[in-house]
Amino acid sequence: MYGWMGRILYVNLTDSQIKIIDSRPYVEKYLGGRGLGLALYLENVKPETKAFDPENCLIFSVGPVVATRAQGATMTSVVGKSPATVPEGYCYGNLTGYVGPEFKKAGYDGLLITGRAEHPVYLLIEDDRVGIKDASSMWGLNGYRTGELLQQAHGKNTRWIVIGAAGENLIKTALALAVHDCTVSAGFGAVMGSKNLKGIAILGSGKVEVANPKTLTSLNRYTFKISKRIRLTHAPHIEGTKYADELEVIGKGGCYMCGLECVAGIYRYGKKYVGHRKCESVEYYLPWAYGKEKEPIETLFYAPVKANDYGFDSWEMNSICDWLYDCYKAGALTDEESGLPLSELGTGIFLDKLMDAIAHRKGIGKMLAEGLYRGSEKAPPRAKALLRRSVAPIGQNDIFSPRAYPIMALFYPLEPRVHHINYHDIAFVHIPWSHEQRKPGSTGVNNALIRRIAKEIWNSEAAADFSGYEGQAMAAKTIQNRTYIKESLGLCDWAYPISYSFGTPDRFGDPELEAKLFSAITGVNSDVLEEIGERIYNMQRLILLREGRRTPEADYPMPHNFTEPLESPAHTGILVPGPGDSVVDTRGKVLDREKYMAMLKEFYRLRGWDEETGLPLRETLERLGISDFSPD
Repeated sequence: MYGWMGRILYVNLTDSQIKIIDSRPYVEKYLGGRGLGLALYLENVKPETKAFDPENCLIFSVGPVVATRAQGATMTSVVGKSPATVPEGYCYGNLTGYVGPEFKKAGYDGLLITGRAEHPVYLLIEDDRVGIKDASSMWGLNGYRTGELLQQAHGKNTRWIVIGAAGENLIKTALALAVHDCTVSAGFGAVMGSKNLKGIAILGSGKVEVANPKTLTSLNRYTFKISKRIRLTHAPHIEGTKYADELEVIGKGGCYMCGLECVAGIYRYGKKYVGHRKCESVEYYLPWAYGKEKEPIETLFYAPVKANDYGFDSWEMNSICDWLYDCYKAGALTDEESGLPLSELGTGIFLDKLMDAIAHRKGIGKMLAEGLYRGSEKAPPRAKALLRRSVAPIGQNDIFSPRAYPIMALFYPLEPRVHHINYHDIAFVHIPWSHEQRKPGSTGVNNALIRRIAKEIWNSEAAADFSGYEGQAMAAKTIQNRTYIKESLGLCDWAYPISYSFGTPDRFGDPELEAKLFSAITGVNSDVLEEIGERIYNMQRLILLREGRRTPEADYPMPHNFTEPLESPAHTGILVPGPGDSVVDTRGKVLDREKYMAMLKEFYRLRGWDEETGLPLRETLERLGISDFSPD
C-alpha cells in the first residue's frame, strides 16, 4: 500500500494484550484519521459505556498523507467517549506537530487503547517493539516534566503524549499534552488518567511509501507558491490593541516537515520571553481584560504554558476566568464562597491558585472540576445567572454567531462539540475580506472573489451572501464533507483548503489540491473522496443517534439566536459580504425562525435524511455501504 501502513496497534491495559489489526478494510472505506477513528469507535465502544469505564477506547488515528513530505500533513485524530460532553458521549479532537508522523514511521495507521492498568503506566512504541512500562515515579508530575523524563529514558527524538495533574485527577475537561506544545481537548487527558495511562512514547524508524514521489515534489513546490495568504499572527483580542506591540512573531510553527506559514509560530513577548504559541491559547488570560493594566508581560506569556502543563483546556479556562470576573464585579461570589482571592484575578498569582484549586478540587475548584458548563448547575443562583452565552461543554459558542452567518446554525448544533474547523472555511475568507473593506487593495478578497469561492468550492454561489439563507444548506453540506475528508487524510486545518491565494494572478486558490495530494501519495483515483466524506459524516450521525441524540430538536441552535439581537461579533467585526457587491451590517440581527427551518429541511434533504426527523434514510445508508448501522 502507498500512503498507508496497513496496521492498527491494539493495546488492552487490563490484561496487557497487544496485537495488530489489519487496517486495509477500514482505510478503503474511511481513509484514516477521523474516518478510521469513527469506524473503530463504532465497533468497540458500546452506547452504555461511560467515559471513565475501562471498556472505553481511546483511539489515535492518522491519515495516508501524513509523514510523506506533503506540506501541512501532520494531523492525528483522537476519538473516544468524552467525559466533557453533556451528556457523556462520542467525541473527537486533533493533534498536530510530530506525534502523527511518528506513529506512521513506527508502522501504524492507528492506535486503539482500552482497559485500565492496575498502576500508573506508559506505553512505549519502538516500531514493532511495544511495551507497557511502569510510570509510578512519574505520577504526580505535570506534563512537560513527564515529557522530559520520557526523552531522557528513550532518546531526545522520542515523541510523546502525556497528562498532568488535571488528567490524573479526572478533571472532566482535561487535555493531553504532546511534544511541540500540541494538545488534544474533549477531556481525553482525563480518559488517559482513568486508564492509569500517564503517557505514550513513540519512536519510529520506518518510511511511508509514496506512489508518485516526483508528482508529490512538484505539488509541494506548488503548495508553497499558492499558500501565501494573510498570516494570522495575533489573536483577535490582542490584534489592534496597544498590547499587540508586545508580541512579535520571529519564526514559523515548524510542525513535522512543514514549511508553510500559519497561526502557529515562535513568539517573542515584551522583547524578552520566547515560546511556541498557537491560536486561542495566546489570549485566553489577558490581564488587562480583568483590570490589571500593570501586570508584567510574563503573566501573558506563561499562562498557556501553565495550562498545558497541568492539562487545562485554555478555552475552558477563559470561560472560567470571565465568569469569575463577572461574578466578582457583580458581587455574586465572595472570596469565602470561592476559596479564591477574586480581586487578584488577572494576576499570575491568581492563575496559579485557580489551577491548583481545580486540579485538586479545592473550594470552587470542586465544582469547576466537572467543567464550567456542567458544574455551574451547583453554583449559587445569582452566580449561575452570569454565565455567558459562549460557555459550552467544549470550546466556546457564538464565536461566529448564526445571527450574523445563518450557515453557522448548521455547523454548531450538528456536532458533538464546538468544532472550529467546520466554520474556518467561512472565517478564513471573511478575515481577508474584512481587511479589504478597511483598506482596499490590501488583500484583493472582495465580494466577486467570494462568489467564485462559494460557487467552485462550496458548490453554492448564493452562499456568498453570508447574511442570507439561500444556498447555505448546500454550502454547509459541502464544507462538512470536505472537512471530514481533510481530517481523515491528515491535513492541517491551518493550511487547507487554499480558497484564496496571494500567489495567483486572480487571487483564487486551488480547491483540488487535497485531491491531487491524495492521488500522488496513494495512487488511488481521487473520485472516491466525495463519497467517503459523505460516508464519514453519516457514520458520525449514526453514532450520535445510537447514543441518544433526539432529532430534530438537538439540531436546533441555542434559543437566544432567535430572540436576542446581535451586538457585535466577537472576532470578525460587524460587517459581512451581502448580495452582489453589498456589505451587510449584522448588528441587531436575529436568526429568522421560518427561514432557518426551511434551511434545515433543505439540509436534511440534501443529506438524504428524513426532512421531518433528520434520521438518515435507509436508501442513503445503503448507497454509502453502511446500512448495517441503520437506526431503524
